[in-house]
Order: sequence, then C-alpha cells, then structure tokens
Amino acid sequence: MKNSRLAFAGLFALGVASCSSGATNTTPGVGGTHGGAGTSGEAGTSGEAGTSGQAGTSGQAGTSGEAGTSGVAGTSGIAGTTGTAGSTAGTTGSAGRGGTTGSAGTGGVAGGGAGTGGGAAGRGGTTGTGGRGGTTGAAGVTGTGGDNLAVVGAWDGALVTFPCNDKRSGYDCSNIMCTGGTSTKTTTWTMNGTAGTVYNVTVRIRGIVEVQAYGFPGSGMRDAASASIANCPSTGCDLFQRGGTPMAAGGVSYDYNNYELSVSPGVPTSVSMYNTYYLNSVITSENPHASSNITSHLTFPIDYTKTIPVMGNSTVTLKVFDSNCALVQNCGPTSGNSCMAPRTVSLAGAIPAPANFTQPFQGNVTGAYGQWVHFDVTNVTVAQ
Repeated sequence: MKNSRLAFAGLFALGVASCSSGATNTTPGVGGTHGGAGTSGEAGTSGEAGTSGQAGTSGQAGTSGEAGTSGVAGTSGIAGTTGTAGSTAGTTGSAGRGGTTGSAGTGGVAGGGAGTGGGAAGRGGTTGTGGRGGTTGAAGVTGTGGDNLAVVGAWDGALVTFPCNDKRSGYDCSNIMCTGGTSTKTTTWTMNGTAGTVYNVTVRIRGIVEVQAYGFPGSGMRDAASASIANCPSTGCDLFQRGGTPMAAGGVSYDYNNYELSVSPGVPTSVSMYNTYYLNSVITSENPHASSNITSHLTFPIDYTKTIPVMGNSTVTLKVFDSNCALVQNCGPTSGNSCMAPRTVSLAGAIPAPANFTQPFQGNVTGAYGQWVHFDVTNVTVAQ
C-alpha cells in the first residue's frame, strides 16, 4: 500500500507540472512558488509542511524552512533523510531547557508534522530536558553547611589576649594571673548542636605567640611536618600540631608557654585519633633552648585554617600554661634589650571582627607588647 501511494502521488505531481505554466499558481503548501515538501520543497514558506500544516503553529520548522528555502528538501530529499529542518526546530526549542514549561517538547511535536525529516525535531526537544541538571545543582546551595555555624557559639570570633604585667628593659615581661610562680589561663566554649553528632569545624587561627615543641616526631603530627620555622611566611606560620606531649617539668624548654586546644568529650577514634591540638608547635631541633637558638626569646605570627572534628554539646578549651610566669614580648624578628619592631597580623575578613582591638597589642602597660590568639570559624558541617 505504501508503494501504491507513492506511485499515485508521483503521477499526480507530474500531471500538475505539465498543466501549469509555472509553480506560481498552486495553492499554499501543495506545490506553490517553491514547491511543497515534495518535488520543489518549500514546506516552510506557508508553514503548511504538507498535509498537517501544524508546523507553522510553533513557527519552528516552518520559520526556519531551511530545507524548503534552499530546495534541498525537495530536490535531493535530504531533509527527509537527515531531518535537517527538524534539527533546526529542535535547536531553537532548546529555550525549554528549564524543563518547567516543556516548550521544547512542543517544538518536537510540531517538528514531527513537518514531514519525514521533521521527526528529528522531536529529538531536539528531548535533549532540552538537559535543563534538569540545573535543578539538581540546587543541592550545592544546601550543602554549604553555613546554617550549622550556631553550633560553635561564642568560640566563633573569640579573642584571647595575654598582656604584659610590667615593662622591662629586655624582651620578656611578667605574665598576669600568676600563682606560685606559674600562670595558667583557661578559656572554655560550650558547643551547641546534637549530642553524639560529630561536626567538622573549619576555623582560621591568627595571633602572635611564643613557641614550644610537643613530642614531634612521636605521639603528635605537625601539619607542616618537619618544615623549619625559618621558612614560614612573615605574614603567618603554620605551627598547628595534632596530638603530642607537652614538655615535662625540668625539660629543656619547659619555661616556654604551651598553647593547648582540647575537645571534651572527644570524638570516636573511628573519626580521629586526636582530641588535643597545639597552636605553637616547632620541631624538636628548633625548640627555644635547642642549639639552633632560632626561636629563643622570640614570638611569631601565626595564620592558618584548620578543620577539626567536634562533638555536639561538648566543650572546647584553650589552656595556656606558663611554668615561670614570664611572657616573651612581641618585639619582632630579632631579640634584644629593647622592643623595637612589634609585629601585627591582619584580621581582614574576620567575622565577627574583634571590637576595640588595636595592634600591636599592648594590653595593661604601654610599650609592653603581649601575645594573643583569635578564632574565626568559617564553616561547620555534619561529619558523614
């Protein structure tokens, strides 16, 4: 039956051609000026696209009419074979990538009526569903973890200072809150969140501190590994250590201060081996009283961002222990009998920024430059 129809259509087309003085007097869409989708191949001029004429409704197959205009569809029949006209309709239908209105699919249906080649238009409309990728991308918005910042409470933005209690001619000064020749300053923050839930807390730590060694290598792990403090940037060293052992009483550098950050209750060992961290760690060979003498009577700027696991409804504690009630002043890169070049560390971008804090920090005594640490929590997510 299909072959008989084609034969009949061919005879009808030949009859029309022999009776006309040209193709200009034919009715729209049958074999008009440029010919229908058959011998001359217009299909796009009137938007009739053959028998259905609906392709003109969407305007896509008919408007582009590339196959008909060039006569390629009629003469060579390429449009029917390759679906060039339909392909164009499908492309313009890509405006429906949003996938919400489904207009790309409509274009595909109209292209289907454009004739044999119009079927390709429907395929173009199908690819328009790629817009769904944008929908799933919304997961990135909720995945930032910013809503969990409330878990850390007052730890975010905390500034802890260690001022001098006097002014000396040298590079040291007396610490505050001394009892029995020692000083321990403890600052505690209570975590919110759900008890039993582990949160990954990303915190930027900045300040001016003296340094100490905490059993590395051995029980601890320095994030900077065995890097020398001599190579750290002038804007801030990475002196962060996970785990370790403070200097024992009577040790070679026991008189230098410990900066210890701890989490209690600690996270499960399946999450992390460490629940204690040190903020001012150097390698053993660069201990303040080691032969290298590279850190003796000096303070250093720190600036690093770390992520540590913290339990919901737990406690984070910063304990700074001074065994001899003496604080190394912030006097700059070299030590001496006068404090000539105190350092500063930029707190740009800190949210919240500390109020009424002026650098270099002097504290209780003008001209005596103490130490300090600032915590800026930037992200909190639930551990997976």
